[in-house]
Amino acid sequence: MGTFSHTSTYKHPVETVAAWHMRKGALTRATPPWSGSVESDKGVEEGVQAKLKMAIPGSKGLANRSWTALITDVHDSGFSDIMLEGPLSTWKHTHKFLGTANQTVIRDDIEFTVAGGEDLKSRAIEKNSGALEFAGNVRGGTEIVASKVAARHLEKVFADRARRIEADLDFQARYADIAPQTIVIAGASGMVGQQVSALLTTGGHTVRTLVRRNPEGDNEYAWNPDKGEIDETALIGADAVIHLGGASINTRFNEKNKKKILESRTTSTGLLARTIQRLQGAGKGPKTFVVASAIGYYGADRTGETLREDSVAGNDFLAEVCQKWEAAADPAREAGVRVVHVRTGIVLTPLGGFLKLQMPLFLSGTGGTIGKGDNIQSWISLDDIAGIYVHAVLRDSVEGPVNAVASSPASAKKVARLVGQPLKRPALMRAPRVASDALLGKEGTDQLALADQFVSNEKLVKSGYVFFDDQLSGALKHALG
Repeated sequence: MGTFSHTSTYKHPVETVAAWHMRKGALTRATPPWSGSVESDKGVEEGVQAKLKMAIPGSKGLANRSWTALITDVHDSGFSDIMLEGPLSTWKHTHKFLGTANQTVIRDDIEFTVAGGEDLKSRAIEKNSGALEFAGNVRGGTEIVASKVAARHLEKVFADRARRIEADLDFQARYADIAPQTIVIAGASGMVGQQVSALLTTGGHTVRTLVRRNPEGDNEYAWNPDKGEIDETALIGADAVIHLGGASINTRFNEKNKKKILESRTTSTGLLARTIQRLQGAGKGPKTFVVASAIGYYGADRTGETLREDSVAGNDFLAEVCQKWEAAADPAREAGVRVVHVRTGIVLTPLGGFLKLQMPLFLSGTGGTIGKGDNIQSWISLDDIAGIYVHAVLRDSVEGPVNAVASSPASAKKVARLVGQPLKRPALMRAPRVASDALLGKEGTDQLALADQFVSNEKLVKSGYVFFDDQLSGALKHALG
């Protein structure tokens, strides 16, 4: 039997902290991206099950195990969860909330069993340079070693969890003047959509989601953009709509995929914009429409320029996509709706995009850049891209295109070097572009891997947005653990 305890203090009243933990989305926001991902997060109620994918220690998220937890013992000052399915034999986690003069202390106590009398094969405990491995059949005394290893991993997880919770509580406090709103999200199941939804619901707002499958919950509504179908009741009475959908651009740029990339964005955005326009005419539509876009709007080859929202658009494929994507929202704009286009930079997270694709290379010591790596990359953390969408909804002063990038764009060479640091791996390799061409095609390599874009976030900062992670080294440390 192993035990673990962790105490964290938050500069917020216990009522605020407890309410945050009880809301849907809290588990999603509290889970460090390097430690796993959340598949089902319905909030804290007696008998509710939460489903996760938990990273195996040392795997940096490349290997994970399913974990199902049952919420139990819910009361005003805390709750417990027990493992129903997962890699351990037993697990019980007790959360206790203690209020002390406008501060809150949370005590987490965990009892767990690594191996319940049977052989346990354990692997991949990374320490310092990563040279230490613990492998083989363990029982008896070596179970104690495995329990200590698990406790060290938990200490790292809970320290990062406490930092994330404090940052979220500070974020929510900055918008405490905004009354609870109802927001419709298209694309809520995606990497960014999950975080946006969770950041809204933990702030006390109501989220309705548009789904392509059969709706299952009270706040799910059906739509099928390809057929022009949408359940308009989702939008009636809502304050805002966020649209995050679109086919992945991390694919080979052939004609078939390029058509899918473009049409998946313009068709769905157009359907939402026309629906909002029609409802506005009837006096019952949302007043805000926030739509995803990308810094690809400016074109890939902008060496030596500082790109602002009023900079001229590019003329390559992704620039064309972004221009048509943004134009598809015109019907809503014409109806007097406040429309925001979030021009997103490179999102740095192991849960998807650039980092997820490159992680195996970096962990093997072969990570690096394509070519010299002098091209400038404008990036954003996963927490901040979620925060920017929420900010765009809740602050009426934000309108039109907004560059969603951090304040410190960096060369691809520097990004690679700083990715390697928390992984304790070198990042000195120069990959031949033929490898990228094989995955993305020549056009995709030029517009994604070799894009040179120094993008300004001045408009975003002037609107009052406060970053979670504005410096590259800190953002990568938090993303990669």
